[in-house]
Amino acid sequence: LASSAASDVYKRQRMGIAKAEPPKPTSAALAPSESPAAAAAPENSPEPTEEVVDNRTEWQKKFADHFTDEIVSAENSYTSPDVSINISTVTVGEGAYSSQCHIADIYIGQIENFQTYFATGSYGYYAEQSALGIDEDSDYCNNQTSGFLVRNGELYFSEQTSNDICVLYKDGTMATYAPDEYIVEDVLQKNVYQVWKFGPKLLDADGVPMTTFNTSSPIKWENPRSAIGFYEPGHYCFVVVDGRQDGYSYGLRIPELAAIFEELGCTEAYNLDGGGSAVMVFNHEKYSRQSNGGRDLGDIIYVAETEG
Repeated sequence: LASSAASDVYKRQRMGIAKAEPPKPTSAALAPSESPAAAAAPENSPEPTEEVVDNRTEWQKKFADHFTDEIVSAENSYTSPDVSINISTVTVGEGAYSSQCHIADIYIGQIENFQTYFATGSYGYYAEQSALGIDEDSDYCNNQTSGFLVRNGELYFSEQTSNDICVLYKDGTMATYAPDEYIVEDVLQKNVYQVWKFGPKLLDADGVPMTTFNTSSPIKWENPRSAIGFYEPGHYCFVVVDGRQDGYSYGLRIPELAAIFEELGCTEAYNLDGGGSAVMVFNHEKYSRQSNGGRDLGDIIYVAETEG
């Protein structure tokens, strides 16, 4: 899934440790002339048992009801031992001002299932590809030359920024910060996995929509949207809102987007690049409708199987 994409390849390893069986008695030991009493097995002798080691991660155990032993892929869902994605589409608003909102509910077994991917496969200023091009090869950040930028654990820039940021830590925790709520050096000491710099953050510390938003006026208007939400480590959601398409989907304002995440029950939510960049890709096909024919992207956020 890319905004998010899921791969169809997964290799799973299971390990079992079996107790060694006792050696079988020789034929002489079973001869009646020896010791019949010793040859007879005790009536209640327990059967040898196999000891199986549970190699599942803590998230795989905690969210076991959401995973499946084998890959099961459908039109709007995908499950495996490590990934669970279920997409629903809801209509927000009424009449000519209604909008189509695609919500991907995501569970992962390990943090490595959550990745970002640069256009052309590596960081490059203004390097871009189509959403499907990136998906087949595999927001906004390739257009950055400063600020705070971390991708898949690799630090690119470490400067304080005037934007709200969203941080995904390697323990699966996600946090959003206003510019005066963090210091770059302090964040980097906490095992950072991803840092996104666009914004704004959408919810306050109580999971309630912000009353003011740290962004420019044009971004606050009705637009196609892409955003990410956090419930708890291992459980996330992607939201893509189609817009600028008369008769189909109008687009949402920032407060309306924030209200969706409050209703979903997220504790953190963050607005990503929107407009023609807002797109959801699922099983190598566009799931949402990009406005104005869409545009090429600098990078994507995606959920997929690990390569191991």
